[in-house]
Order: sequence, then structure tokens, then C-alpha cells
Amino acid sequence: MTDTSKKSVKEFVQRWTGKGYEKGESQRFWIDLLQNVLGIYNATEYIVFEEQVKLDHTSFIDGYIEATHVMIEQKSIRKDLRKGIQQSDGSVLSPYQQAVRYSSMLPYSKRPR
Repeated sequence: MTDTSKKSVKEFVQRWTGKGYEKGESQRFWIDLLQNVLGIYNATEYIVFEEQVKLDHTSFIDGYIEATHVMIEQKSIRKDLRKGIQQSDGSVLSPYQQAVRYSSMLPYSKRPR
């Protein structure tokens, strides 16, 4: 890792330490990470936020990068990612289980790897 990369990572960590409101900061967090840490120019051309998924109801994928088949299911700071979280339909799923459910509803060509 170059000195510039280390500096970018440290600055990113400083900007986001103590933050973590999923609904209000998620998109800014990912664009900041993609552009300023990973060096992806114009990240908004690659990542899609709140993509609709049709279950028994309409739900939303927090972030999706089609070119790399990356699905992001983000939770607010202080959420235990190992425990189930109540969903809008009343089911209780871990973030991983939630992502698997979303993935199963996507066309095979768009599913995360």
C-alpha cells in the first residue's frame, strides 16, 4: 500500500468514525469509499442505491454494483450484524439472510457471487 493510499484510508476512517445512520449516510459513505479510497472515478456511474426487489412486497437493496456483482446490505452503527433484525414484512433476518433473500429474486445474471 502506498503512502497516498494509507493517507486516504486514514482520512476516510477519521471522516466516518462515530457516524453510521443507515438511511441518512449510507450513500455518501459508499461514494466516499469508492472514490477517495479505492480510486474509482465517478463512482455514481457504477453503484446503484435503493434498487427495488419484488418480494411479497417491494423492498430495496441498499447498494449494488452490477459490474462486479457486489450487493451491499448496510445497517446502522451499533446494530449486531449476527442477530436477526425485524424486516418490514415482519420476518426476522440477519443482514446476510436479507441479502440472500434479495439475491434469490434477481435474475441469475445479476446475482452476487
